[in-house]
Amino acid sequence: MPVPVGHSDRESDLNCQPEFGSSVTSWHIPRFLKRLIPQSVVTDLLDFKRRALARDFSRDTEFEQSPEDGLASASMSIVVPIHDAPAVTRRCLASLEKYAPESDIILVDDASILAETLEVIRQFGRRNVWKVVRNEKSLGQSAACRAGSNLATRQYLCLLNSDTVVTPWCWRGIKEVFEHDQTIGVAGPSTSNTGNPQSLALAEFLSPCWNNNQICAFAQRLLTQFQEPVVMDLAWVSGNAFFIRRRLWEQLDGFDQKLPDYGNEIELCGRVVEKGYRLAWVRNCYIHHFGRQSYRNTLGEEGICERIRTAKIYIAEKNRSLAP
Repeated sequence: MPVPVGHSDRESDLNCQPEFGSSVTSWHIPRFLKRLIPQSVVTDLLDFKRRALARDFSRDTEFEQSPEDGLASASMSIVVPIHDAPAVTRRCLASLEKYAPESDIILVDDASILAETLEVIRQFGRRNVWKVVRNEKSLGQSAACRAGSNLATRQYLCLLNSDTVVTPWCWRGIKEVFEHDQTIGVAGPSTSNTGNPQSLALAEFLSPCWNNNQICAFAQRLLTQFQEPVVMDLAWVSGNAFFIRRRLWEQLDGFDQKLPDYGNEIELCGRVVEKGYRLAWVRNCYIHHFGRQSYRNTLGEEGICERIRTAKIYIAEKNRSLAP
């Protein structure tokens, strides 16, 4: 049975952020005022705004996952490429340990060098009997996803960045979308840091001060806040939590290996569409994304921007060469 969907191919469409009952959500510092007051004052005002908004989400409430949501995770092979950034990696793996109890989880250590990262991988892998792969030389996200997917056993692949936090309800909605509409090849949840409409501005703004419980509290509210349609078509799905049918991934041979990281999901989405499949944003599912945690330390912001520019050029040239 096809899933009813809306359509969003522009970043300006609905950034679909529900308001959660506080007038502070609409408060902002006018640009002219920012130019007149010291940056330290601007920073203090923004911190005040974050604290005011964050009070709507309890730091102490822990959320239990329903048996149905836990069982939905059984349909997922979750591949997590890891390259240091131990603090966010620990948060990611802790959320998986709690909320992906039935999943096939594969950790791919892409040549991490920090002792803390290696210990985090060892502890979580051993405690949960997760599969662990290690590259002695860093090969990038695309190669790490390929190595992990080679060990996958479940119907759907979730390619999950290590700077994410999963939530109790994120699996069932994705699974149901795939099951109800065979034309959907790739799906993704709402998130907090990406370059397309999946990113919710409130979550991105509050990201620096939220703990995992608050992230889950936000995710719980999304279950009922979004109006129909819950599922929307996109031009591409963000790679931080990228769900794809495993057979389709294998048929297309995964990410283009000439794109080691940035842009790889955009290029793959193009090939998915060429095969006649749709790309779906499941708006009431939520996985938090901190963004650029691993590569910020190794490449720096300018290095990341250069990778993005190079990827755009490569994708454009590849598309031109394949055009009839």
